[in-house]
Amino acid sequence: MTHLTIDGVTKVFGDPDKDGVVAVDDLHIDVADGEFLVLLGPSGCGKTTTLRMIGGLETPSEGEILFDETVVNDIKARNRDVAMVFQDFALYPHMTVRENLGFGLKREDNGMSKDDIDQRVEEVATMLEIEQLLNNKPAQLSGGQKQRVALGRAIIREPRLFLFDEPLANLDAKLRKTMRTEIDELQSEVGITSAYVTHNQEEAMTIADKIAVLNEGSLQQLGRPEQVFNEPSNLFVAQFVGSPDMNIFEGTVESSGTGYRVELQDASFEIPEALVEGELSGEVFVGFRPQDFYQTNKRQADGLTFDADVRIVEPVGTKAIVHSDTPMGRVTAEIEEFHGLSAGDSLSLSISPEHVYLFDAETETLLKGRHIKRHDSERTSDNVEV
Repeated sequence: MTHLTIDGVTKVFGDPDKDGVVAVDDLHIDVADGEFLVLLGPSGCGKTTTLRMIGGLETPSEGEILFDETVVNDIKARNRDVAMVFQDFALYPHMTVRENLGFGLKREDNGMSKDDIDQRVEEVATMLEIEQLLNNKPAQLSGGQKQRVALGRAIIREPRLFLFDEPLANLDAKLRKTMRTEIDELQSEVGITSAYVTHNQEEAMTIADKIAVLNEGSLQQLGRPEQVFNEPSNLFVAQFVGSPDMNIFEGTVESSGTGYRVELQDASFEIPEALVEGELSGEVFVGFRPQDFYQTNKRQADGLTFDADVRIVEPVGTKAIVHSDTPMGRVTAEIEEFHGLSAGDSLSLSISPEHVYLFDAETETLLKGRHIKRHDSERTSDNVEV
């Protein structure tokens, strides 16, 4: 296992004194032995460039990348002992699965005999449940089978690091869910430190031990999935992580004696003082996650309650995404017991104060996150505020 450190890394393409493009800007990330890091962000945010610098395919313009406290900036990719899994599988089409899996071992000076290599190939193929495909060529495999072979080719070398560059992007939705579970289980089993690039926040929340959210080359937040979801460091993270998107409204907040009163357009509600750290006052952005709404007639209202005129109902299994017009503006809510609900109907929605997010209107940094019960020792310690 390897302790990975990205220490103040910046990558500029072109002349930094003229029109150079800053792809990664002063990035600091620490990944403990055996941890699964996910680099998450929109296209062009610098996540793949970061992965390529870890793997030695790009050289940092500034800063250092360390494996176990050893700087590897000047070490060539082939000497870093990392294994990469790409979006396009990159299998040798003229070789069988057996030959693809064993190719890396044959090229390395590891003292392994042919029998040793065959035994290792069999072990990895069994682990990935592709032992019956060893004599097939890539053209005879499905997308999921090709991805397993690509994973096996990385695992068989027992590298210091696994690097995944959107490995599931070419698979259908059902197979993506299956494969991401398998990748998560596999990484836990072999215990190799891993970095995984994706723009899919559902993938990130499912498999990561730690998520680094990037935007325009800068680190927005580094934390566990539940921290990133419940306590997004800023408005960008809050809107990028979570599906459907968070509802955001402009408002003001002021002290009300027993807590704070939040004023929105044609709506207001109280937040108890116990749910807020520090003093609140002034203009804010108010955020509501669609999953946190409930129909008022299903529960006793204890927070903001408002009427909603239904525009669209999108059934999603046992729940539905409901888009409505409200006195505050357009609201998206995810609700249960939606049968019989259709466009033109009205309903009453509520949200509890502990589930309300508040962001500073000027800096867009988090003032209040989604309250969850936990011990003080579990409070966010590695969030990055920008």
